Amino acid sequence: MATQTTLFNPVEHRSLGVPIEPYSRQFLKWVGNKQKFAFEILSYFPKDYNCYFEPFVGSGGVLATLAPYRGIASDVFKPLVDLWQLVKNSPNIVVDYWKEACKELHNGNKKEAYSFYQANFNKNPNGLDLLVLSRTCYGGVVRFRKIDGAMSTPCGVHKPMDSESFSQRVYEWHNRLLNTEFYHSDFEPIINMANDGDIVYCDPPYIDSQTILCGYNGDI
Repeated sequence: MATQTTLFNPVEHRSLGVPIEPYSRQFLKWVGNKQKFAFEILSYFPKDYNCYFEPFVGSGGVLATLAPYRGIASDVFKPLVDLWQLVKNSPNIVVDYWKEACKELHNGNKKEAYSFYQANFNKNPNGLDLLVLSRTCYGGVVRFRKIDGAMSTPCGVHKPMDSESFSQRVYEWHNRLLNTEFYHSDFEPIINMANDGDIVYCDPPYIDSQTILCGYNGDI
């Protein structure tokens, strides 16, 4: 079984026939995260498949637990997809950005630093600022205003994860996502890519309760 080499301890990447194990090390704080239940959800999946599809990837809890040997994942929220592409292709960028954010959040005025990242995200929505906000906002609930779509959750009271611990987590997730392609797309084109022998896992947002929580404003 092949392993991927990183700056930290490598995580063995799943290949065909390797048993799935529980994985609880969350990357994003996100409404609707299924990581706590991912191992149970995956127990209903067939053991063998050609390609795993997840057209509502969100925070990726099920995807990361499966760590598929071939996967295609998508979301309509572009900053989220941009972040997953960075974790897969350029984890060092994610690590460095979090390290700088931690310096500002830990050593200065936390609320002032948080407001900077919030304003930056609202001006130019992007995956890196979304990561910082997700892990530092109040209750870990990323909330968007209906009137203009701006991220409006205030700063949380908890202390953000230190940069060294989070760096290890970034590289763990990097290894688990290596064989997955990420697309900024509505769900229908992604589902239509699936063929016989593939798995399609759908966990769409709850329109009545999650529209302002997940940045989703489309139709299902």
